[in-house]
Amino acid sequence: AGGSITGEHGVGFDKKRYMPRMFAEPDLAAFQKLRCAFDPGGLANPGKVMPTPRLCGEVPGPYRQHPLERAGLADRF
Repeated sequence: AGGSITGEHGVGFDKKRYMPRMFAEPDLAAFQKLRCAFDPGGLANPGKVMPTPRLCGEVPGPYRQHPLERAGLADRF
């Protein structure tokens, strides 16, 4: 049938483990370099979009508060 794992919405946690099935390793490396160029500190949606070798295929665990949330500087909606 064909298609894509994502469309106009982001990949997020649920679909990122399937990225290696759709994209070759050089493509994933290019995505990672681009993300690092725009977000060198890893602050924008940490853990989302780009799979990591450690997380590929793992099911996400329970929600953990971000340090900014614990410090009272951010809220999750």
